[in-house]
Amino acid sequence: MRYSIGLVFTVLFLGTAEVNAFFNFGNHHQQQQQQQPQSYEEQVLNNPCDGYLCPDTLTCVPQQKDCPCPFPKSQLKCALPNNKYVCVSKPATHDEKLRAIYDDPVKGPKAKNKGFRDCGWVSEAYKSG
Repeated sequence: MRYSIGLVFTVLFLGTAEVNAFFNFGNHHQQQQQQQPQSYEEQVLNNPCDGYLCPDTLTCVPQQKDCPCPFPKSQLKCALPNNKYVCVSKPATHDEKLRAIYDDPVKGPKAKNKGFRDCGWVSEAYKSG
């Protein structure tokens, strides 16, 4: 009788292990290395940039004033007199001509249209502030 109880436990143990290995694949296939995304600090510290590293986009440029806006399709990059810049949302307008100006990478930042918060408005606000 003792022999049969021991045999039953052995069979149950081996059967459970086989089922676990079948459904779990021994946990070997599930343990793929997943890379954790780097923190912002790690991205800055590990960046090989030898120029200026833009804080908003982590783009490497020669000077701070050369940094791009984080969302260039919807933002204007307005230069300030102190060699810095500020990014502002492009003005919303139904006027196709104005929209074309604001979408132009050369004309957009130079635009100064009354009643719109564009780079002309930023320049005036900077001077008076």
